[in-house]
Amino acid sequence: MFKTILVPIDTSDTSLVAVDYAIELSKSFNSEIVGISIIDVKKLAGPFMRDLGTSIGGMVPYADFQQNVRKFLEDTARAALDELEGKCNSANVPCTREIKEGVVSREIVESAKRCDMISMGMAGEHAFWRDALLGSNLESVARQTHKPVLVTPEKYKKITKILVAYDGSSFSAKALKAGADIAQQMHLPLTVITVSDDKKSGENILTQATENLKDYDITHDKMLESGDTVNNVLSLCGKGSYDLLVMGAYGHSKIRELILGSATIQLMRKANCPVLLCR
Repeated sequence: MFKTILVPIDTSDTSLVAVDYAIELSKSFNSEIVGISIIDVKKLAGPFMRDLGTSIGGMVPYADFQQNVRKFLEDTARAALDELEGKCNSANVPCTREIKEGVVSREIVESAKRCDMISMGMAGEHAFWRDALLGSNLESVARQTHKPVLVTPEKYKKITKILVAYDGSSFSAKALKAGADIAQQMHLPLTVITVSDDKKSGENILTQATENLKDYDITHDKMLESGDTVNNVLSLCGKGSYDLLVMGAYGHSKIRELILGSATIQLMRKANCPVLLCR
């Protein structure tokens, strides 16, 4: 299912965690990892660079200064890819690498068209300054791509238990399939959670989930909770020591194309385990 995993990498520790999770999945699926490091064109041609070039124009020719910045960014990209390649080689996982230049989120989405999954850190090289928001590139990629996105936390932890949030929507059905594929390939237990204040409706949804899992050779159970979806899922992630949360990008609410579901965004931001987002 996941034959090729795209890992965008920069100088951050969180992007190296995304490599670790990609390697773990690659070992089970015999996947190839595609590492890309992107030279952000905004750092070369954006307003800040133009203003800085103007301010130092009397000391250093702007063209020379821009070339020095480009060389620094290229060297940094190569160093990041060297780390990725070193991790892959140590794990005996095949990988390819590429440096690209452009708008970061657009280049990731374009590269993902040739891959089956994206593994990205929760925040990139500016993680130290981030607030409750995810990295802007991550949120932009999650909105634009049609490939599954694995949002990885700050630290790596081996995956031993999988939780799938299921509400009967087509997106959650894709999440259920992805979670079941991973559970079967990695020989892991899987739990399906549905949150509904209507007990009968919730039971029907879980029955549907059980039917969808009948062809899988996995150990699974199911849970029905009432109340707030985000709080229930986060609580279960913590209490049940789940190491991977799989969910759809949208639920049954009315969502426009460029806006992720509100529950999805909250869970991506607050979960203490990797979140596999399916569209």
